[in-house]
Amino acid sequence: MYFSFETNQQADWSLFSNGNQVAEGIQQDHPSSTEYLMLQHTASYCSAASRTIEKLENGYYTLTALTQNSGGQQTCYIFAEAVSGETRITSLPVSSEWIPVIIRGIEVRDGKCTIGLFTEGNGENWCKVKSFELVKSDEAYELLKGGDISEMPRIEENGGIYKDHHEPMDGLEILKAYGHNIVRIRLYNDPGNKDYWPSNQLDARGYQNEERTLALVKRAKDMGFQIQFSFHYSDYWTNGLAQHKPHSWEGLSFAELREALYQYTRAFMTRLVEQGTAPEYVSLGNEIQGGMCYPDGAIANWLQLAELLKAGYQAVKEVSETSKVVIHLDGATEDEKYEQFFGNCERYGVPYDIIGPSYYPFWTQASVQQLVAFCNKLVARFDKDILLMEAGFNWSAVTGAGMRGQLENNGPEPYESTPEGQRDFMYSLMNGIKLVDGGRCLGVLYWDPVMIYVPGVGWQKDAPNVVDNTTLFDFEGNALPSMLAYKYNN
Repeated sequence: MYFSFETNQQADWSLFSNGNQVAEGIQQDHPSSTEYLMLQHTASYCSAASRTIEKLENGYYTLTALTQNSGGQQTCYIFAEAVSGETRITSLPVSSEWIPVIIRGIEVRDGKCTIGLFTEGNGENWCKVKSFELVKSDEAYELLKGGDISEMPRIEENGGIYKDHHEPMDGLEILKAYGHNIVRIRLYNDPGNKDYWPSNQLDARGYQNEERTLALVKRAKDMGFQIQFSFHYSDYWTNGLAQHKPHSWEGLSFAELREALYQYTRAFMTRLVEQGTAPEYVSLGNEIQGGMCYPDGAIANWLQLAELLKAGYQAVKEVSETSKVVIHLDGATEDEKYEQFFGNCERYGVPYDIIGPSYYPFWTQASVQQLVAFCNKLVARFDKDILLMEAGFNWSAVTGAGMRGQLENNGPEPYESTPEGQRDFMYSLMNGIKLVDGGRCLGVLYWDPVMIYVPGVGWQKDAPNVVDNTTLFDFEGNALPSMLAYKYNN
C-alpha cells in the first residue's frame, strides 16, 4: 500500500497535544507545492500527528518516509502502531535536506495500523515528514542495540557509580531501561599473569578471565540480554596490530595450535551452555583483518588462518548449534579489505554466519551514508547478515583527566563533540542501520559504553582511560542523552 500527502487530504490526519501548545499541521513545500506534515511552535510543545490505515492484509510491513529535522528536541520520531499494541519507532536524524527514514518489522494482526509523527520540542524546533509509504514486506525485524560491557565489573570494583538522572543504579539496569537488548563480552586466556608479557600489562586481578567472564555473562543473561561473546585468543587485547598468542600456546606446532584453539573454544562454550547462558553470537577473534595468533595465523599464511577459523567455527557449533559465528574486521567502508578477506574465506571454505565490521567516523573517515552503501555492497556480494561490532563517537573533546582521548575527532559527521552531538550521531546511525537493504544489518554494539571516568583506572596498568569521553555515561556516571537513541529506536 502506498500513500502520501500529495494524494491524501489533511482531514485524514489527527493532531494531538499534551499540554497547552499545539504544533502546526500540514504545510506547503513551495515552490513545488508538495504537502508535508510539520510540527513546530514558538514555545515549548509536545505534539503528535497520526492517522490509521485500515483494511490491511495481516503480516509484516515496512514504513518509509522523507524527513527534515532542525534538531534540538527532547524527542522526535515517526512511529507505527498496530492494534496489537506494539509501537515501532525511528528517531529522526538532524538534517536540513530531505532524507529517508524507515521502520521495519511492523506486525499487523487485525488489518489496522496507526502511523504518525511525535515530537517534544523547544520553541522554534521543527520537523517535517512527507511521502509516507507502507509496504507489506513479510519480514520480521529485531534491531540489536547494545555495547561492550566487559569493563563494567572493574569500573564498579574501583568505585565507579552509574546513575540515571543523578540517581545511582545498577549499570545494566540503566542500559536495559533505555532499550539495550544485547551486550558484548570478551574473554582473554590468562590476563594479568605477572610472569608473562603482555599478560602482565593487565590488572593482576584477572578481569576478563574465565571465571569473571562467566559471572558477567550470567549476570547479563539473567537480566534478559542477548549475548555477543568475543574470543580474543590471547592473554591481552587484540586488534590488527596486536594478535599475541596466549603464553600457553607458544612453541606449539601449527597442528598443535589448531587443536589448542579448538579445544579451548569448545571447553569454554561448554561452560557457557552448562550455566544456561549459550551466546546468541560468537566472534572468533577481535578485528582480525590481519589474522590471529601471530605469526602462524597471520594473513600472510591464509591457509593456516583458514584452518584456525574452521576449528573455532566447528567448536562453537558442536556445543551450541544456534549460536551464530561472527568474523570481525575493522575499517567499515573499506571495500577492498572486505573483498580480499571474505573472498579468501570463500576460496578456502571458511564457514561463518555474520560479517562484523567496526565503524567509527574518526578511524574510517566515513559518514553514515557511506556506511549504508558499504553494507549494501557486502550484502549483495556475500549474502551475509551484518552486525556492527563496534561504533564510537566523542561526547567530549577531552577525557575526564583532561587529555585527548582515543578518537581525535568525529570524522566527516557534522555533529560536535558534545552530549547532544553524540546523541544526534546515534539517531543517524540507528536509522542508517535500518536502511540497509532487506534489513540485513542486524544492529550495533557500541564501544565502550560503560568505561566511565574513575581516577587512576585505565585500559591497562599505568595507562590512562582513553575512552571515557566516548561512553554513554558522563564523567560523573550519569546516563547521557545518547541513551535516547536506544529508547526511541526499535
